Amino acid sequence: MTMRLRRKSEGPAPVRRILVGTDRSETATRAVRWAAQMAERYEAELVVCQSVREGMNKAETQRELAEYTEQVVGPEARPLAAQGNDPARVMVDLAKAEDIDVIVIGSVGMSGRKEFLLENVPNRVSHNATCTVVIVRTHLEGGKP
Repeated sequence: MTMRLRRKSEGPAPVRRILVGTDRSETATRAVRWAAQMAERYEAELVVCQSVREGMNKAETQRELAEYTEQVVGPEARPLAAQGNDPARVMVDLAKAEDIDVIVIGSVGMSGRKEFLLENVPNRVSHNATCTVVIVRTHLEGGKP
């Protein structure tokens, strides 16, 4: 059996674009800040997304998301409100459409039998994305979201 050694040039693909999902909650903001630090470290573009459920005003959500993004991470990030009732599907579809290398998502709601059975958002994103997914621990002190 012959084993082929990897050359240094065949290492992991570069991280050029990072997508982070938010609902603008305190715990989601922890994931956004973590993703911003990662984007800075890799000199990558950061896309901050929020799903816009049916019946919501997409333009208003985009404006609010732009203000939130500016306040939390500054002008370097690109806010993107995307139509869809399923936040996990929105993130997976955006990752494909935007040629995303890494999706960052918060962990809140990942523990517990009910969440496991309902296939929560972080779990569904990690199982359906075609790129790397980083699940950031976003629980507040005391272990509560």
